[in-house]
Amino acid sequence: MSLRNEISRRVAQFQHLWMGRPEHVIFFGAGLGDDLLCTAVAHELKKRTTGKIVMFSKYPSLFEESPDVSAVYDLGYPTIGRRRRWGYSSIIPQYASYDAATDRDINPSAHFIETMCRMAGIKGVIELRSHIYLRSREMEKGRLYPSQAVIHSAGLASMKNKQWPTERYQAVADDLRKDVRWIQLGLAEDPPILGALDLRGRTTLRETAAILANSKIFLGEAGFLMHLARAVETRAVIVYGGREDSMVSGYRANENIVGHTPCSPCWQRTRCDYGHECMRIIGVDEVVAAVRRQLDREGISLEVEKVALDVAQGALDVTLSK
Repeated sequence: MSLRNEISRRVAQFQHLWMGRPEHVIFFGAGLGDDLLCTAVAHELKKRTTGKIVMFSKYPSLFEESPDVSAVYDLGYPTIGRRRRWGYSSIIPQYASYDAATDRDINPSAHFIETMCRMAGIKGVIELRSHIYLRSREMEKGRLYPSQAVIHSAGLASMKNKQWPTERYQAVADDLRKDVRWIQLGLAEDPPILGALDLRGRTTLRETAAILANSKIFLGEAGFLMHLARAVETRAVIVYGGREDSMVSGYRANENIVGHTPCSPCWQRTRCDYGHECMRIIGVDEVVAAVRRQLDREGISLEVEKVALDVAQGALDVTLSK
């Protein structure tokens, strides 16, 4: 770490002395998708308090223009520990753990956002969605084609059980080429989709959000881009297979394509004793049909799932967002 960055970190540790004591500090300390989910916690807290909310994150651009967060610092466990000793409301909503022996994520039975809000001590009705706030000029730059759509074919070495075969993504893209103009987002090392505008590894986080916000649909697997698409009100088709429970990690506004097998959901990352049967049974035609159904819903507001946290866990009330 450079001297400049180290000085910035140390200054941030004591920033509260002149910005005023925040009422809540939120820290997750894992990946980009988890910090995006923390925006839901911040949003619900802000509804319930007039005090300052601070986020500790390596991804400050997630929180730009947010009315819910007063400041973002690139600080971690040592600082959040000190905040707790100093009496701050320090929220670490880590909803899951990983068992390396079984290669399994140990996840809650309720939706990730519901669990995170419960861990934050939030009561009352919450919405199961994250938030990102884009400037008008960012939105304009994200509009690349009149009928654009985003596709993501990930090469996840650490999450092989999330992967649907790239050749099937390619077949879906080819089938729908007359309906939409595909834009491929993701990491530079993701397998390419021929014929799509290739922006793998070439967009910032906020550019990615703006492109998604201007797209008719997102097609991909469960993960950060799925959560980001929901944050910007873009419909999605998610190829789940059998690793995850879509009711725990996904959204009802999406078309969630599940491969039903006796072993699913397994929550395993790479280990599979059944030849990834849950992914193999999902055909191209099934995904194409799901994309067409979502395209037919253009102009209809996305459904918002709501949970009342002061009643029995898991009771959902689904309403329209507008």
